[in-house]
Amino acid sequence: MADVQYAIIGGGVIGRAIALALDSQGGDIAVLERCPADRVENQSTRNSGVIHAGIYYRQAERPLKAQLCVEGNALLYEFCLRHNVPHANTGKLVVATNKREEGYLQGVLAIAQENAVPGVRLLGPAEVQAMEPNIRATAALLAPTSGIIDSAAYLAALRRVARAHNLFGTEVVRIEASAEGFGVETLCAGKSERFTARYVINAAGAHADDVARILDPDSEFRLVPSRGEAAKFYQSRRPALAMGGRNIYPVPMGFYPDGTRADVPFAEFQRLLKAGEVTETVGVHLTPTLGDDGQIASTMTIGPAIHTGIGKEDLSTNLYPPAHYLKSVSEYFPGLCESDIELHQAGIQARMTGQLDWLVARDAQHPRFIHVLGIDSPGLTGSLAIARYVCELLGYRDSLDNPDS
Repeated sequence: MADVQYAIIGGGVIGRAIALALDSQGGDIAVLERCPADRVENQSTRNSGVIHAGIYYRQAERPLKAQLCVEGNALLYEFCLRHNVPHANTGKLVVATNKREEGYLQGVLAIAQENAVPGVRLLGPAEVQAMEPNIRATAALLAPTSGIIDSAAYLAALRRVARAHNLFGTEVVRIEASAEGFGVETLCAGKSERFTARYVINAAGAHADDVARILDPDSEFRLVPSRGEAAKFYQSRRPALAMGGRNIYPVPMGFYPDGTRADVPFAEFQRLLKAGEVTETVGVHLTPTLGDDGQIASTMTIGPAIHTGIGKEDLSTNLYPPAHYLKSVSEYFPGLCESDIELHQAGIQARMTGQLDWLVARDAQHPRFIHVLGIDSPGLTGSLAIARYVCELLGYRDSLDNPDS
């Protein structure tokens, strides 16, 4: 490799979106991806494929998620239309099944309004019933800008349109800082190579903390892997389960370290979350899928069921059985039976220890090194906005206004 202006470590949707954003700034870009070119099953593609609206993230605690999810939502729809990426603007219902959960809807609505999420409103039980007859709810919140996307097709489109040196099967083993930039040593198929880069962007997903320690062995960044597992059911096999093609979510939930749910009012849930006493999940939800023709298919996924305490590559140990998914959705989707459910897939995401938000920042010692860490959900939705934010950190503005120019 010759010298490059930008080295992006990580070739998932975040790294590829950053490559696209930097493409308009000039200078060679190298994207270093440790997986081979033909491997597409990774964090960027093993997910629910939901386009999130931005309704869960309070600006006080999670300012990047609050801002970049809403911005990224609009940018992602624009990109999909421009590059023929299969997607659908399905909308989302967040459903309550009792009075306490209705209080959660009010809290989520307040966050959505704070974040200027378009069109969010509360629905009564009759409206929910008219939209989704198979859903049991005492109330719901409608988020019309939510949707679904073929995440593998999105990743492929990003690879296609962003001009870069694509170094697949390439692992970064050394990064040395200098006044001019960085010396980067890589290993590919047993062969060591070295090049220099003026800027390095660490977008290595679940391994971004490992990359941070290559630059600085004393780095305190730590990512905790979390496995999201999913099941599926076929509406075509049970016409009585037919849905209206929307994302269906329960209210967000908090869980104590022992795995029990924090059955508390929404304000107390937010306090516990801020204090780090509970972890948050948006709950096991129902998500429509896209068929080969790009239209909504009969298959729906159920997930994620979250597993912690696993390795960064562990996609198969001790998977949840179908009974777990049935129990998780039975309160709001009572017609489903265990025999309807098949296991689907699992994926790994990593969260930063000690904070709720993403971390996108210059390295404290090396300002030309940008860390993009802990990009858990809604990272897919926010990917293009995260890329714009990285460009602003590098001193560029409006780099995605004309991303194909």
